[in-house]
Amino acid sequence: MIQITVIKNPTGCDMCEETGRIVAEAAKKFPGEEIKLDLINNGTPEAASFGIITTPVVAINRKIYSMGKPVIAEKVETWIRKELGRPA
Repeated sequence: MIQITVIKNPTGCDMCEETGRIVAEAAKKFPGEEIKLDLINNGTPEAASFGIITTPVVAINRKIYSMGKPVIAEKVETWIRKELGRPA
C-alpha cells in the first residue's frame, strides 16, 4: 500500500485544488493497487509534521515529491509507479 498526501492551503488556493484533483485522477489509473489519498490543510499538526514551507505539497509515503508548484498528471503517475516498485 502507498499513502499519498496532498497538503493544501486552507483558504482555497486554486493551484492547491487543482493539485488535489490531478493526484486523485492519477491514483485511479492504478486499479487493484491499494492507494490511500489524504487531502489535508496546512496549519494542522499532521501537515506540520512534513516540515513544509509552501503549498501545495504532494507526498507519497511521507516523501515530498512536489512543494509550492503545479503538478502534471504524467509526473504524478511516474511517482506512484516508483513507489509501487513498477518500471517507468
